[in-house]
Amino acid sequence: MTTLIDRHAPLPATYDALVSTFMPRPIHDEVGRDNTLAVIDAMAGRELNADQEEYLDLLSTLFEAYEDEVLKDELADLPRGVAMLQYLCQENGVSGVDLGRILGVGRAQASLLLKGARNLTVTHLQNLSEHFKVSSELFIQKRQ
Repeated sequence: MTTLIDRHAPLPATYDALVSTFMPRPIHDEVGRDNTLAVIDAMAGRELNADQEEYLDLLSTLFEAYEDEVLKDELADLPRGVAMLQYLCQENGVSGVDLGRILGVGRAQASLLLKGARNLTVTHLQNLSEHFKVSSELFIQKRQ
């Protein structure tokens, strides 16, 4: 059984000790994702030595690789604008409530926009472009 790092306990000081506590592995499923995220969360916000930082960087890289793969598969079936909106929100930690504030709409409408059940308006595109510092063209479906 894997022992996860306790958020309130002192961290192992060496890379070897960290690895023996939680062996970093490529993430292939939700259990691996959740375990890796729990260790990342337990280490976040602490003063870290060089070994601890290197270990945390490895876990973060493994986590990002898994999330990118899952996100790529999930976004492949969505219209381009919705996929880009979901991606930017996820990468920037923007919740449905935050998105509503950015767009000047309620949380329910923001949720519908994230699901692709509602279309983005010109005002939405302007607000998103300004907030995320990207071209509004990212959210527009190109005709084939």
